[in-house]
Amino acid sequence: MDLSLFVGVFFGGIGSFAILKTLHKKEVAKLKRYFSNQQETYAEEFQQKVKSHGELISEQQARYIAEIEKLQQQIHQQTAEKENVLTQLEKEKELNHAHQKKLRENNQDIDEILESLEKHQQSLIDSKDVEIQALQAQNKILAINLEQLKVELFTLKQNRIAKTAQNDETGDSSSWTIDQITELLQTLFPDITLLRDSVAVLASQPENLVKLIKAIKDIYDGHPYSPTKVRATDKKWTECRVPHINLMRIYFQKCKKASGYQILISPKKNQKSQDQDYEWLKSHQAC
Repeated sequence: MDLSLFVGVFFGGIGSFAILKTLHKKEVAKLKRYFSNQQETYAEEFQQKVKSHGELISEQQARYIAEIEKLQQQIHQQTAEKENVLTQLEKEKELNHAHQKKLRENNQDIDEILESLEKHQQSLIDSKDVEIQALQAQNKILAINLEQLKVELFTLKQNRIAKTAQNDETGDSSSWTIDQITELLQTLFPDITLLRDSVAVLASQPENLVKLIKAIKDIYDGHPYSPTKVRATDKKWTECRVPHINLMRIYFQKCKKASGYQILISPKKNQKSQDQDYEWLKSHQAC
């Protein structure tokens, strides 16, 4: 019983071993096929990667070659430009040397020309100095003559006034007219403008005409008699007196935009007339 069991177990084990061996062979064959397929797949992928890598290398090589050719062209162009610049500099250097040589050769001529010009300029300066001195002397003579003419004119005027006074006493009405007084004042004081009825006031005062014109001359010369700023005109106008004539006012203003003075001569009547003068002066446009 025990022997038969042992024999059964023995032969059963041999059968199982045979079965296992057969199964093992199948698995080994299956694994071989799997590894063979995997190897083929890996080989194809490797070939594809090698091919792609080769194409990438070819593209990069082509780009590098193009860049190298471009750089070579730029280097060639820059080299040519540099050679042109060097050639131009060399030409300019030669021209500069030739110019300097010519200047050195002409230095003596230049010195002679400069010396001649200096002498000529000095001669012109000397001649101009002589002309200036002559003109200055002539101006002095003209100034003296002008003052003399003014004195003579005043003398004639005084004689005229004295004659007028005599004629008035004898009934002769040959006094100075407004036009004559205007012409006289324009001759004596070309930069003075008499305002409103100032000339008529002068014509109405033949006995005081000399004193009034003397007062105008004092204003013209810059030293009026007893000047006072007129507050009613914001001190833009000045009032001065006439020596020995109490019933006469003279207002004046120095021009800012032009030379000279504006003058108003007004008889002194009363305070109302004086206020009217102030209002007129304030409304008058300054020169």
